[in-house]
Amino acid sequence: MSDQSLAHAPSTGMLGRITPLVKIAVLAVTVIGAVPTALTAYNAWQYKIPFSEVSHRLGQYDILARNIGCSIDYKAIATSDGMKVDVGACPTTRDISLKVSTPDGAASYEWIAYNQLRKPGEAPPSGIMNLLFGVAHAADAPQSTLRLAQAGMEVKCQSLISKLELVRVVKEAGKCYRETISPVRGSVDERKEVPCDLQCPAAS
Repeated sequence: MSDQSLAHAPSTGMLGRITPLVKIAVLAVTVIGAVPTALTAYNAWQYKIPFSEVSHRLGQYDILARNIGCSIDYKAIATSDGMKVDVGACPTTRDISLKVSTPDGAASYEWIAYNQLRKPGEAPPSGIMNLLFGVAHAADAPQSTLRLAQAGMEVKCQSLISKLELVRVVKEAGKCYRETISPVRGSVDERKEVPCDLQCPAAS
């Protein structure tokens, strides 16, 4: 082996040892960077929600879980075209709960965290603007006016079974209904009339 070959041998050996480490580091960074996307995709599949709404819907679940033991007094607002919005706030957290019901019987719940409300001089967060714009748009429809409904909704009991199921017994207009709700999607998946003394199942 020549002197020139010997001079280059140590550096080649060092490079040979470093190269695999660099490849592993690059691969690790790529995998770590892909984890949030994969997790979001999994949540979108698990809860049957659009990929772009995962963050918002999981945030809605967190607010719901924070207020699960709160007794909320709902007030109802209705439009002449049959849409109704029940609005209430938790006295302790001050978070706001809304239930939007359409004339065809579909209903969903939405939460507004107190710390997301507009402070004086600030613009409302876009999510709240979109929600309120939808209600305002319905109110602006031809021959549609907002009015205070006769009575609000009373929650008799509720039980958060899992991230996939929330059971509520609510009283409206003198009748009681058992609602099965998707806590993440906020949708009322099943609603049927029940006796007002029906108890909610125990949370798991």
